[in-house]
Amino acid sequence: MLNEPVIYLMWPRAALMQLAHDDIAPTEVESGVYGMRGARRWAGTINYLRLATSGDDEVLRPLVREVNRIHADVRVPAGHPDGRRRPAFDPGHQLWVASTWFVSIVDTYQLFVSPLDDDVIEHLYREFLPVGTLLQMKVGDWPVDVAALRSYVAYMEGDYPAHRPRSDPADPPETATPGDVATQVFSTYSLPWRYVRQIPRVQLITWGMAGAQLRSIYGIEWTPAHDVRFRRAVRTVRWKQACWPGPSRRRHGKRKAAKAVTRLKENSVYHDPLNQRSRT
Repeated sequence: MLNEPVIYLMWPRAALMQLAHDDIAPTEVESGVYGMRGARRWAGTINYLRLATSGDDEVLRPLVREVNRIHADVRVPAGHPDGRRRPAFDPGHQLWVASTWFVSIVDTYQLFVSPLDDDVIEHLYREFLPVGTLLQMKVGDWPVDVAALRSYVAYMEGDYPAHRPRSDPADPPETATPGDVATQVFSTYSLPWRYVRQIPRVQLITWGMAGAQLRSIYGIEWTPAHDVRFRRAVRTVRWKQACWPGPSRRRHGKRKAAKAVTRLKENSVYHDPLNQRSRT
């Protein structure tokens, strides 16, 4: 499933859900990652999910080290209480982030590829558990099943703020708000040129998938004409998926995962003091 090309469309929707979380949004605002290297964050998330669910211990060990190294640079945002645990190492934050990924993956697959039976989704959920437990979560932190996960997501969505404002044009250029960062999710700054022309369609599909509540939070206008365009775009993507043989569709994702595995293993050998001889 994670090798399907359309699964990349899950990332913007999940990112918008995360930015609607009052504790996670300040971290993303300070990091500025969406504006500076959004494409790398986008592709990196998908690759992390592929590797985390692979079950290969030789891959998981260096993967955890690399992710922890990246998260170590995430500081407590200004204005938050001193001594608070770093946001990226908070199990509660990890649970919300991982939950947005799972529901977005399943919803994206069902929208563009094929419906899934409930027992299949439960099986996928069990396969997905390492995504959070590789980091700071414990198995007991996860909701017990998909129904409990959906209830948790609905509960968290009930705590969304009413609005995520954009900065005022008169504000200093360095001023950033969660509303500003939400627009950077679709930034073309770090995208390869061949993908830039796809961003308007990605935006349309993302806001269509996001639902009325998220659109209201970010102040997105959604008219019946937008809905017609969204449904037309979904039909077009579904038709292209149906005309594209599955093994061929998933070939690119498998290659990307294989390259990520090779890079992780090479870095692991280089940095592991027990493998000094393998460096020479």
